[in-house]
Amino acid sequence: MNEAFIIEAFDKKYEEFVIPFLEKCLPQSGRTLDLKERHSLYLDIEKNFAYFWCMFDRSTGKNKLIGTIAVRDLGAGRCELKSVYLLEKYHGRGLGYMMLQKAVSKAREAGYSAMYLDTMSSSRKAIALYEKAGFVMTDRYNKSPFTDVFMVMPIQQKAGGAAG
Repeated sequence: MNEAFIIEAFDKKYEEFVIPFLEKCLPQSGRTLDLKERHSLYLDIEKNFAYFWCMFDRSTGKNKLIGTIAVRDLGAGRCELKSVYLLEKYHGRGLGYMMLQKAVSKAREAGYSAMYLDTMSSSRKAIALYEKAGFVMTDRYNKSPFTDVFMVMPIQQKAGGAAG
């Protein structure tokens, strides 16, 4: 993988980059950032996500935030994949899959048995990515009025069980 692209766990120092990134990235997929309701969880990332990562492009010598991915705890050994965003100009390079593998690996390490996600049927490229990673369609598991596609992936624990 190109070392210009790195994934780092969220740190408070990245907070100032996340909202401007979302303001740029969400419209590229037909969404609008709504910090008062739908996207208010981004106002306190550490509280609202079990894990959150930022992908940076360092090829210019600067830390340019180009992608995010997160995991939320759903309880009962289940988690939810959230905040899978990548600037459109970086699509098709395997970077989304790289972020997805990071999230799945962390969920496995944390002992989750299944990872869920919700998305919109118009997000065809994202759905193809999820299917490539092993997600399959499932029944609605939440009450989100914004999504109409629900997927799940069993998380196989490595031999010896989950890490503590």
